[in-house]
Amino acid sequence: MTRTVLITGGTGGLGTAVTRRFVEDGHRVAITRRSADELEGLRDLTGRLTLVEADVTDEASVQAAVESVSGRLGPIEVLAHLVGGWKGGEPVQEHSIETWDRMVLLNLRSAFLCCRAVLPAMQHGGWGRIILVSARAARSGRAGQAGYAVAKAGVAVLAETIAEENRGSDVTANVVAPSTIDTPANRDSIPGADPSVWVPPADLAVTVTFLASEEAGQLRGAWLPVFGSA
Repeated sequence: MTRTVLITGGTGGLGTAVTRRFVEDGHRVAITRRSADELEGLRDLTGRLTLVEADVTDEASVQAAVESVSGRLGPIEVLAHLVGGWKGGEPVQEHSIETWDRMVLLNLRSAFLCCRAVLPAMQHGGWGRIILVSARAARSGRAGQAGYAVAKAGVAVLAETIAEENRGSDVTANVVAPSTIDTPANRDSIPGADPSVWVPPADLAVTVTFLASEEAGQLRGAWLPVFGSA
């Protein structure tokens, strides 16, 4: 069945793969962007995408984006919230307030705002799928990245809470929890690593689109580890 899908962060390394997958599966797809120059990896699909400029850390901007997409494509039935950010290298006693606030803003506040904005229409329609991105660091390997790890753990709790609050309906919320994703940005920032053990974006996109399907309706509040071979 064709659904209306909103993808935040749909132009990034993971977002491009997820966007392509949803488009290829025949859905009505909208993606958020901050500026017009973010579509390099999706130029061939622009005729099949609805683009909406949004700052997903800002309440008014998120609400306006959801209303815009709903007005053009119909009520949003699937939210794939892929926006996030990472900064590490600071043990707790040296952890800056700026890093902490930034990690919570990008990873947790953005997820909360987007979920809150799409839930009423999903509940009214009796069907919805929310897919959020947690991380391996939410449960292990947290040293030196407290702000990021806590924010990503919060994303998982947010999904669990939404799942609890929507028992008895066909509205679900789940998270994928990748280790390092094999993106150009990660290759540039970790030049000495072995990307062959990282998670390919296309593989993670398969998991995301499965969680958006009818068949995934029995998964509620799940934390799905996608760690590659690392």
